[in-house]
Amino acid sequence: MSVQAGCVAKLDVGTPSSKYQEWETIEVRFHEFANLTTPRHEQDSPEFKCCGHKWRLRIYPGGAGVIDGQVAIFLYHMSNESIDVIWRVTVRNQSTGAEVAHDDSERDIARRHFEARVDGADMNDMDGADSWGQHDFAKRRTLLGALVDGTLIIEVRMKLVDAPDSASPMAFIPDNPLSKNILNKFMDEESADVIFEVGSRSEEEGNAGKRVKTSTTFYAHRLILQDGATMLDEMCKSDGKSNSISITDVKPEIFRHLLYYVYGGKVSDEELKANAKEIIDAADRYGVVNLKLEAEAYYVKSITITLENAIDNFLYADSKNCALLKEAVMDFLVEHGNEAQKLSFDNVPSSAMKDLLSAMNRKRAASNQGGGNSDNLTTMRVSDLRKKLHEKGMDVDGSREMMITRLEESS
Repeated sequence: MSVQAGCVAKLDVGTPSSKYQEWETIEVRFHEFANLTTPRHEQDSPEFKCCGHKWRLRIYPGGAGVIDGQVAIFLYHMSNESIDVIWRVTVRNQSTGAEVAHDDSERDIARRHFEARVDGADMNDMDGADSWGQHDFAKRRTLLGALVDGTLIIEVRMKLVDAPDSASPMAFIPDNPLSKNILNKFMDEESADVIFEVGSRSEEEGNAGKRVKTSTTFYAHRLILQDGATMLDEMCKSDGKSNSISITDVKPEIFRHLLYYVYGGKVSDEELKANAKEIIDAADRYGVVNLKLEAEAYYVKSITITLENAIDNFLYADSKNCALLKEAVMDFLVEHGNEAQKLSFDNVPSSAMKDLLSAMNRKRAASNQGGGNSDNLTTMRVSDLRKKLHEKGMDVDGSREMMITRLEESS
């Protein structure tokens, strides 16, 4: 009784169908299969190579003790490097070529990652990471009917996953065009239903010495403004039948950034850094909340808070509901407590005391927790409060107290 592993040599005339390109096939022949010991006894093949890696095939002619009357089959990966393959194990009727038994994977698309074999590992010690097995591969009587001169021929076919699979090429699927379509409507005069005349005053040099008003025209769509710029939308409603609205409290270049953002565009990092406060002012005035928060984050990152500018920054943050900037100022005051006592707080609103206490409690909580984040809303960072509100689909703008109140009411 002998066990052999034989390669199937094939010669193609013409171009083979895509289904069989890149496949490697090994026929593992178990001779005198009918006489092999059946009760829970394995028969192993010698090592064979396929897809550049070493493999062994083990069968249990009488089953592996799980399902009586079923032949069990196992494929073992014997190489020291992992591999991803598409594979199939089949027994055929040698007269007709029809499959009489195969593994339980879907035809020709069984994909698996085989881990590298640990050096010295016995086949009995190998687990599912580096082997594959099926206890009910086929009924013994079915395989007995497929023997060729007493030999059971098991066909092992496989190919590398990263090899081109022309049988099922990846279809090109374009991105959803909605965002691009909306951005393409930016400044589209033909479809616009509202016009903004954004003006700035400049002094004309000449004999007349008069001040003249110049303006830049912006074309927009009320439908897009409804959720993206709430105050601009309100101005459209209050202006009655007129579709031309005058705006004189923001520079045209800043308004352009604002409107472009509403249409889904991105304001560059350079512009955000260079014009952070002007963008905050315009975004806060016209209800473009996300742009306001983005510009605020750039402003906080770019400035250095000092004893000379701490109070001015706090007052500005309070006037625009910039909670992140206010938090940065309070953290600075807590960190420089002795020097901060010299500052004048005459113009600071009494509500600042809550922000100061929150900063002190936050520092104390961080010290007690070794620097970890607190789940207590009163000591939670502004960014974390905003994140929680965003996850709940709630408004992320406003002071710390407003955000905490929203979260408490939602829970």
